[in-house]
Amino acid sequence: MKKTISVNIKGINFMIEEDAYELLQNYLDRLQNTLQNQEGSNEIIEDVELRIAEICSSKLSDSKQVIEKNDIEEILERLGDPSAYIDEDSEEKNYTSSEEQSYAKERRLFRDTDNATIAGVCSGIANFFSLDVVIIRAIFVVFFLFGGFGIPLYIILWVIIPKAKTSIDRLRMKGRPITVDNVRDEVENAAEKLKEGSKRFSARVRANEDQYKNSVSRGVRAIGSIVGIALIIGGVTILTLFMIFVVGGFQIFPVHSETGFLSFPEMGALVLPTDGDVTTAWTAALMIGFGSALFIMLLGTMFLMRIKNSWTKLSLLGLFLIVLTGGIMAGYLGMKTGRDFIVPAKIEREVGSIATEQLVINPRLNQLETLNDYDVLSDGEFGLMSINDETISFHDIRIKYKPSADSLFHIYQTLSAHSHSHERGLDRAKNIHHEIGITGDTVNMATDYSFPIEDKIRDQDVNITIEIPQNGTVKINNRVIRLGADEFDEDLIDPEYYERGKIKHDGRYKHYD
Repeated sequence: MKKTISVNIKGINFMIEEDAYELLQNYLDRLQNTLQNQEGSNEIIEDVELRIAEICSSKLSDSKQVIEKNDIEEILERLGDPSAYIDEDSEEKNYTSSEEQSYAKERRLFRDTDNATIAGVCSGIANFFSLDVVIIRAIFVVFFLFGGFGIPLYIILWVIIPKAKTSIDRLRMKGRPITVDNVRDEVENAAEKLKEGSKRFSARVRANEDQYKNSVSRGVRAIGSIVGIALIIGGVTILTLFMIFVVGGFQIFPVHSETGFLSFPEMGALVLPTDGDVTTAWTAALMIGFGSALFIMLLGTMFLMRIKNSWTKLSLLGLFLIVLTGGIMAGYLGMKTGRDFIVPAKIEREVGSIATEQLVINPRLNQLETLNDYDVLSDGEFGLMSINDETISFHDIRIKYKPSADSLFHIYQTLSAHSHSHERGLDRAKNIHHEIGITGDTVNMATDYSFPIEDKIRDQDVNITIEIPQNGTVKINNRVIRLGADEFDEDLIDPEYYERGKIKHDGRYKHYD
């Protein structure tokens, strides 16, 4: 009768005789002491323990539930004495043919991922049959080219063949004896391959880093060149447009005048308060136009030529300050001019009252004349306005229709303008000239109005208000205008109701209900 104990080897519980346990524990202690200063010792010990657990499991059966001492002795003999291989100069252990055959029986098919091109299938088969892996790969290529099933077969084998994960799996894959010595050699080979792989990876990383840096550098230079070219083109475009429309005085605003269209400087003279402001605006425009164009072109040249010196930086700073100064001057003029549009001023006079059932409006065109045998129907006016040496003329007269409080037509003329003060606004409104008069039941009305050029453009406007009695109508250009009947109540007239219309410069009329 012998005493037994329960032990756990790599997660598996075994009942083992006490003297067998002592023999096994002594072996593992000597193994650990032998390998304690070697690289990969922990992995070797784990693989040896895994092999011991595997062999112990094979020794058990329904009739045998305890690991005996002779079982442990047989296992340790197969694993080898730890002290026998620690000397690197010792000769490799020789095995008899019967031992080799017993080990060959343990050979299994695994995927060799350490020497894999894709998944290690071909390398694993080559190890199993002790063939050159090139032969196996060539067979798969032939299957693929001529049979068409090389790839499906490879995928199937990839799925069903396990991967060699441990050193014992790799020894079994190659048909080598699973001994401590061979386990150690396999771990060392794996470590060496890992070092070589790490070196190759590091070399690739360094090469990729250099290539990446070069690629990034080339990319940055390419982007810099593109940005530089774009900036230069933009600067040249700005400079060209500035030279054409500002310095060159190209007339772009559609205005009827003796000189044709108006240029930016000419238009500015009609809006800016004083002649001194016009000079200031001209100076600011030159500073902004030339400064911004040169700044952009110089910046583009720096990007394109990769120029980085103090002179270019100082030049950029100087151009920026010039543009900034011009912007401040332009802002000052904008505020000064803008405040002259703030305060509205409006004056009104009654043109007259007419007792009639239908009021006729006769749009009177300017500059109507006879040319040989032809009547001139156009007045020559177009665009935004008309200008001569002394006055500015605007077109389009707005008309407002509203109910009359009595049986008469009442016609009012309203003139309005803006300024920074109400008094100055009233003066500008008084200076507006619009011809309107009454002859019988007809209102003769000019289609434009004018004001002195020294008043500048300050939103001057002319509105005509016509109060229509109940059942009264207004006729203009063969169109009859009648206010809605609901708006004329004998007891109550809605003073808020109105309709609008507009007479164009050529006499055409458009009504807004």
